[in-house]
Amino acid sequence: MEDPRPLIEQLPKGKHAICECGQTKNAPFCDGSHQGTGLRPSIVDVDDTGRTIAWCTCRTSGNMPMCDGSHKKLWKNPPPPKPTT
Repeated sequence: MEDPRPLIEQLPKGKHAICECGQTKNAPFCDGSHQGTGLRPSIVDVDDTGRTIAWCTCRTSGNMPMCDGSHKKLWKNPPPPKPTT
């Protein structure tokens, strides 16, 4: 099983394309790898102040592309969210 923990990211103001196909090499952001899959990225518009977002990596969130805690159903004792670099 892939690591179901969310990816925590601080985003600056503006629009951000978030990968939905799982093929990006720049997770969680779209790098165009979806071409030919029929999938498109989610667009997230961050307000004036920017914000910290927990991106879903388990693909079971009811609030995609953001984490809603659904990954906790996949592991009995999930480790804390993955830090970003």
